[in-house]
Amino acid sequence: MVIENEVMAGVPVNVSTVTENASGCEELSFSFLEEQEILFVNWTGLVPSKEMRKGYIQVLKQVQHYKARKILLDLNKRSFIDSEDQRWVFSSVFPKMLRSIGANVFVAIVLPVDLFHDLVAELEGDELIHNNHFMIIQHSLYKEEALRWLNKVPYK
Repeated sequence: MVIENEVMAGVPVNVSTVTENASGCEELSFSFLEEQEILFVNWTGLVPSKEMRKGYIQVLKQVQHYKARKILLDLNKRSFIDSEDQRWVFSSVFPKMLRSIGANVFVAIVLPVDLFHDLVAELEGDELIHNNHFMIIQHSLYKEEALRWLNKVPYK
């Protein structure tokens, strides 16, 4: 796993992680915009279960590092993950994010509708509540739509 740090105009922090795997190449990159207080996560490529779980641990670390309460997960170009892995994200990773922040967390997910619908249908919701704080998740088809929603959320 290679981690590169890069400073871009208007983007105080950009960390890019690229891993090679037997089924191809995947890219997981992070950018945190301090002005908007949004952690951008862009994930593309083929992602086997083991690599997917490692990647979400990296996402969790970035959320904890920046204390990000607004997260944009762009998964539109990432390969589909199976329902067991989806449940793991919602039952393990997202609750850890919520507990580590100790406040309401807003997650905008960019993902094709057919994939997201199957996931949401299985959720009970209790996993996304901790000490009267909530993780609010909004599905979007486009990154711009997700960004507009995150910029409107009244989280302070």
